[in-house]
Amino acid sequence: MFPILNGCFQQSAPERLVTVSSIEDAVAIKETVEAIIIPPDNQLKSFPDRLEQFTSLRKLSLRGQKNITDVPEFTGEMPSLEVLDIAETGIKALPESVVALSGLCHLYMSDNGMTEFPDAVLKLKNLEYLNLDRNNITNLPEAIGNLERLKWLRLNNNKLASLPAGVEELKNLKRLYLRGNSFSALPPAIINMAALQQVDLGNNGIIELPEEFVQMPALERADLDGNPLVKMPEKIGEMKNLKMMTLYGTKLSADEQKRIREALPHLVKVHIAF
Repeated sequence: MFPILNGCFQQSAPERLVTVSSIEDAVAIKETVEAIIIPPDNQLKSFPDRLEQFTSLRKLSLRGQKNITDVPEFTGEMPSLEVLDIAETGIKALPESVVALSGLCHLYMSDNGMTEFPDAVLKLKNLEYLNLDRNNITNLPEAIGNLERLKWLRLNNNKLASLPAGVEELKNLKRLYLRGNSFSALPPAIINMAALQQVDLGNNGIIELPEEFVQMPALERADLDGNPLVKMPEKIGEMKNLKMMTLYGTKLSADEQKRIREALPHLVKVHIAF
C-alpha cells in the first residue's frame, strides 16, 4: 500500500490523501494525481515504472527507499514534475535523460552515500533548490554555474575543501549551506556572489576571514560557529545589511569579541561564546 495525493498540490490548499495498493490502481486515476509519496515502511524493490503516464504529477517522493539504487532512463517526459525526493536511498547518480524533467525545481538527494556530484543534475536548468546534505562529496564541477536559477544549495556534512570559480555564476543563489566540511579558509568564490543572503560555514577549520568578506552586499546572516576563528575583518562594521552572525565555539579572544560587538551594534543578535 502506498499513498498518493489526489487533487491540488499547492501549499495553500488541503491535500486529499488517497491510498492505493499498486501502480496499476494509481494509473486508473492518473489524470488527477499530482503527488505520489511512497513511505519508507513500504520498501520497493526498484524505481517505480510507468510514471510518464501521470501527466499531472508534480511531486514524487521515494525518501527512505533503501532498495532503490538506480534511476531508469526517462523514456517519457514528465513536464509537470516539480519536486523529486530520492533522499536516504542508494541512488548516487542520475541518467542523462533527466533533462526530460524540464519543470523540475526541487531535488533532494541527501544521505545517499555519494562521493561525486551527480553531473546529470547540471542539465536541470530550472532547478531552484538542491539538497545534497550528508554525503561524501569532495569536489563540485566547474559547470555548476550552469544552474543559473538555483536559489538554495545545501552541501552540509560532505568533504569539500574548496569551491570552483563556477560557483560565482550562480547569480540567483540566496542561501548556501556548507556546514561540517573541510574548509580551512573562506572559499574565494563566495565573495563574488552578489545575491547571497545567507551562508552557513559552521564546523569547518576556518581560522581567519579575509577583508573582502565585508564586501558581500546582500549578506544578512553568516553562521561561523564551531570554527577556530581567531580574527575577524577589521572593517566588519561596514556590513550594514548583516542581521545575524553566529560565532559561538570559536577561538576569538575577549578583546576581539568586544571589538566585534562594538562594531556591529545594529545586529539583532551576535552570538559569541566566552
